[in-house]
Amino acid sequence: MRRYSGIARFLAVFVLVYGGMVVPGPSWNARYGNYFRTFCSCLLAHETTTSIVRFRAAPAGAALDTQIVLVDPHQASAHGMAKARILGLDSRGVGWVPTAFLCALILASWIPWKRRLGALALGLLALHLYLLLAVRVYIWNQSIPDLGAGTPTSILKWVATGLEETMIDQLGPSFVVPAVIWIVVTFRKEDLDAARGRLGLGGQPSAPNPRG
Repeated sequence: MRRYSGIARFLAVFVLVYGGMVVPGPSWNARYGNYFRTFCSCLLAHETTTSIVRFRAAPAGAALDTQIVLVDPHQASAHGMAKARILGLDSRGVGWVPTAFLCALILASWIPWKRRLGALALGLLALHLYLLLAVRVYIWNQSIPDLGAGTPTSILKWVATGLEETMIDQLGPSFVVPAVIWIVVTFRKEDLDAARGRLGLGGQPSAPNPRG
């Protein structure tokens, strides 16, 4: 029964934390959207002689809450006006869902609270680095001109498009990436051995921790 009580506890805490983080309504989504845009602006927005990248909130009622504005100064008219390209992004799906999933996994884990909190801090850092990479890949792909097959940039465009579809468009990485980060930052070998023991898979069950 002990093995099942441990699983039940993990699932109960996971559902409570994950549900509590993803259920809140539009007001919380707007707050996170503001944070996400500020975070990306601080590290990815720029204005140079070759490119301009800015982040802004989408107009009310838009399907995607965040807009990335891309401008190529080389295409400016004689009056200094350049056409902007607008990319849409869902900050909730790209950023908040994997954040909530990672937090729920770590906080539900069967290790002492001190290690849980340390893993949470390290995990959130790793996830934010991944989010920056994903958004950067999105901007990179959309900045590469599509000149068709057989051109020098065709292979690069193909690679960039595949990365964008994987990291931005598909839902899977919002769960797979946090799960991998969870395992890497949370557990030691003895934790995994103890888990296998509790499940009857050959590991050695650990003594209960009064603080964990």
